[in-house]
Amino acid sequence: MSGDNRTADELRESIEETRADLGDTAAALAAKADVKARVKQAATDKKAEIKQAATDKTQEIRRSTAELGATAAEKATELKDAAAVKATELKDTAAEKTAQVKEAAAEKTAQVKGVQQATAQTAVRVASQAGEAGDRAKHQFTDGSPAEVVRRPVPIAALAAVVLGAAAVVVAVLRRRR
Repeated sequence: MSGDNRTADELRESIEETRADLGDTAAALAAKADVKARVKQAATDKKAEIKQAATDKTQEIRRSTAELGATAAEKATELKDAAAVKATELKDTAAEKTAQVKEAAAEKTAQVKGVQQATAQTAVRVASQAGEAGDRAKHQFTDGSPAEVVRRPVPIAALAAVVLGAAAVVVAVLRRRR
């Protein structure tokens, strides 16, 4: 102990520290040299890391799924409401069109009834006139002496009846076309 002024207790303490450091160093070297333990520790660390990543992804997927479900429900509600509005609009339009068709049908029915009445009146008038013309024609041949009857022109009475009948047919056809 030539130059060292340390006491025996200090030396013992220094030796103990050196032994502890040397033990830690030896343990570290042993741990580095133990490849199997290092691989096992790395696998354990990687397993924990993967497990945590899977848990994080699972939670993220659950949140996304919940958000998508809420969005889908919202869209479904919007579509349902839009469909209800369209259905109401279509129903109203159909009711309007139905009313228009009924009104047009009523107008046409009234027109047809008017034409039928006018045709019936014309038919009655023509029949009456034809009856009168027939009576005149009959009286033309039966009234008076045979000499007067022979001189009376038959074609005029027959012609008058034909003209009146044709007029009635023309009137009926024209009224039906309207």
